This record gives sequence, C-alpha cells and structure tokens, in this order.
Amino acid sequence: MSAPTSAITENMLAMARIRSGDRFLDLACGVGDPAFAIAERVGPGGSVLGLDLSPEMVEAARAWAEQHNVRNAEFREIPSELDLGVPESSFDAATCRLGLMFMPDPVAALRAVRAAIRPGGRVVVSTWGPPERNPHFALPLEIVRRHTDLPPEEPGTPGLFALPTPDRLASTLTAAGFAAVEATAFETPVVEAKDAGSYWYGVTAMMAPLVPALGSLDEGQLQAVREDAIATIGELFPDGPVEMSGEAVVTAGVKG
Repeated sequence: MSAPTSAITENMLAMARIRSGDRFLDLACGVGDPAFAIAERVGPGGSVLGLDLSPEMVEAARAWAEQHNVRNAEFREIPSELDLGVPESSFDAATCRLGLMFMPDPVAALRAVRAAIRPGGRVVVSTWGPPERNPHFALPLEIVRRHTDLPPEEPGTPGLFALPTPDRLASTLTAAGFAAVEATAFETPVVEAKDAGSYWYGVTAMMAPLVPALGSLDEGQLQAVREDAIATIGELFPDGPVEMSGEAVVTAGVKG
C-alpha cells in the first residue's frame, strides 16, 4: 500500500517541517513508512526510531534498512503504545501513520508521544476518512459480512474509521495536550492492483479487521467469500486494473 498512498506520507512530511539533524519518533512504524522517508530527509546527522507492537513488522523494517544500507533508522518492538521505552523530551518530532485509530486509548497514546518529544516539537498523525469515502475498505467489509457475522464498527471503538474527520482527529490531539493543531482531509490513491484476484489477495493479507474474521472460516467458506469478492470487484472493474481512491486525514500539533 505504500506506493499508491504516497500522498499521505508526503502530506505528513510537509506538516512535520523536517530539518536536517532532527531526531524523529515514528509510532506504529509498520515496515518503515514514513520512517525511511524521514531518515533520508534528516540526513546522517539525524535519526529515526520506529516503534511497533508487531515483531514481524519490526523485523521487516530492519531487513529493509539492512538491505538498503540505512544507518540512521532503528526499529524496536514495544509492549504497548503507552509504554514507548524512551527518555522524556528526547525527540524533536514524532509521526504516527495510519495507526492511531486502532489504539484503544488514542489520547493516552498521544500523551505518551508528547512526553517523548521536546517542548516546541511537532507531532503529525494520519488516519482514514469515513467509510463512504473509502470504498476500498468499505466494500471488502460488506462482502465479508455477507458470509460471516463480522460486526459493524461501533462509533468510538478502535478500527479503520475511528477518527475519520479533521475535527475528530484535531480534538484528539488537543485532548492530549498539543497546541496549534491544524488538520486537513484530502483524496489519495489507495489501491492499484492488476486484477480483482490480486486486489483481494492484498486485502486479505493487510486489512486488519478482516484477518481474524477470515481466519475463523473453513476452506469452503473462504472459497465462497473469495468467489463473491472477485465477482463483485470484477463487475466494477471489467477491463482489468483495480484502482480506487479514498480519503485520508492528516493532523499536526505542537508540544507547548
């Protein structure tokens, strides 16, 4: 997903106001987006520390750094987004790309990030917009619900659409103690797949709410879901490539 959604990373980097030599914290770093882009911009005098709950994600990011000789980015597994394991005021800025909406207490997570950055330091967070503006997620959920008891996301609970508007995300930063909060929503490419089958493979591998639901199904049920998905997506994109856009939200704030 990093390639088609590069507009999200670019917006985050612009709002982060990166300077050469900066020390960045990247929470929910995944496999290194935006950590590697930040590492390039801060230069050899700066650094990036990526933190994630997933050991597989952390190992993948470390492997990519090794393969591409990135020496100013480090990646660590953490037990909780509330326990970052870093000294207070030890970073110039922080980012969290498409991760905050999955956290049970996003305000508390941002307070932990706030403690880790210096006074005057910036935080930049991105989330997905509402489901009606993100069909690349809403449609797979609809398809799976035709075959399983996957419950709808309840307002206020962690999930893809938990923080879907600039006002909602901005108020979360404000509640965590950040000032000079600014927020924007924009359309971005999200999916670029060669056909319906490739698209569905990517969805089932990476879309967090679907993974446990699909994992509970037997082979026959999985096959039925896949056939339904490919038929549904194929009708929408009969001439080949599956390309979908969606809405993202990016918000920045300053530690006073």
